[in-house]
Amino acid sequence: MMRREVVNENSWKQSFESIYRELEVANRKKNSLDDLLARNRVSKPTYEYLLRNLDEEISKLEAHLKSLTKSMSKRINELQKQIKLFEVFFANFELLHIGFEVDEETYARQREIMIKGMVASKKEMEEIENALKKIGGK
Repeated sequence: MMRREVVNENSWKQSFESIYRELEVANRKKNSLDDLLARNRVSKPTYEYLLRNLDEEISKLEAHLKSLTKSMSKRINELQKQIKLFEVFFANFELLHIGFEVDEETYARQREIMIKGMVASKKEMEEIENALKKIGGK
């Protein structure tokens, strides 16, 4: 289970960073192209040709980014549910411990596992939220 989550985390993170960088580069190229036209360093037909290609590239990247942000939002919802489950399991486990239904060794081992799971889930959720803020929650 944890292995799958790590792969998902790396998957969205790598895709997001790649698309975000490509979009930034494409927008910088578009701004540079506008600047070249304004300074008469490129002809109008060449400008229009290059602009069409850049606009098409930007549209594809924005569509991909929009799809990815939907997936990231779904992942946040999954993580919120997962965190709530960890909290419920943890509280139930604490009750078992208080009632002497679980030995100290098992308690310590399981408690550590649950805490690590909650921390990892919260960390991933925070990273996704920060990435979405970076693009203004588009």
